[in-house]
Amino acid sequence: MPLPLVSIGMPVRNEARFIDASLAALRAQDHRDLEIIVCDNASDDDTPSICERHAREDPRVRLERSPHNIGAIANFRRAFELARGEFFMWAAGHDLWSHDLVSACATRLRADDGASIAFAQSCWIDAEGGALARTSGWTDTRGMAPVARWMNVFWGNMHPIYGLIRSSSLRACAPMEERVGADLVLLAELALRGDFVHAPGPLWSRREFRSETAYEQKLARYASAANRIAGTPLRRRFPLLGLPLALAATLRRADLPRPDRYAALVALAGALPLRYRVGRRMHGS
Repeated sequence: MPLPLVSIGMPVRNEARFIDASLAALRAQDHRDLEIIVCDNASDDDTPSICERHAREDPRVRLERSPHNIGAIANFRRAFELARGEFFMWAAGHDLWSHDLVSACATRLRADDGASIAFAQSCWIDAEGGALARTSGWTDTRGMAPVARWMNVFWGNMHPIYGLIRSSSLRACAPMEERVGADLVLLAELALRGDFVHAPGPLWSRREFRSETAYEQKLARYASAANRIAGTPLRRRFPLLGLPLALAATLRRADLPRPDRYAALVALAGALPLRYRVGRRMHGS
């Protein structure tokens, strides 16, 4: 069967340094039936003009501009709200993808109705595109129980958020909130709705170009006026405030046996402090 329309949402702000190469990589995908929606969040560099050129060259690309900064999370939501495809993928305006990534992931989703996300292998590159000595693992959750999938997301990395997602599964989830850990909450809910399937072969190259050396610097960027990920003043002061309740809500919304739900809640209460202590240490290294 032919693969369906795939929507790629690219929420960006001031990505002029890299977005030309990123859009070229998406346009070069061997899966041709796709739309690329660039949601520009009031950039004040050359990002819009670069995107407009790509839109002139390729009718699959369209630029949706915001006249004022709506915040990073709201821009992520907007990218999906404008999507029409059966499958959806968020794409950063500074990353790269092998030409077969979309088709390989779409094939996995089409073959497995129980999957909510298909994702590729990832690697890290620097600002010039050189490989970094940094790796990120992955787990294919097929065969796991829903709570086991949920715990795998909790202890894993957030890379599958940039995988190919079944749009119907994403629409069934609660909208992303302006909070640190919004990607974790969304992935946790998606894990309760279906498997995360690995597509071997294609490669997502994640670009690391920031000079952050401490976890606190990352949190400060999230809370900045440009990103506004931390949302309210209280969350800017206490970035992880409310995250346990948001994660617990994903369990309450899921169709789970009561003992499984309670066991996961108890595990969450004990594991969250350790999870972010480990995260700080890994970020610092």
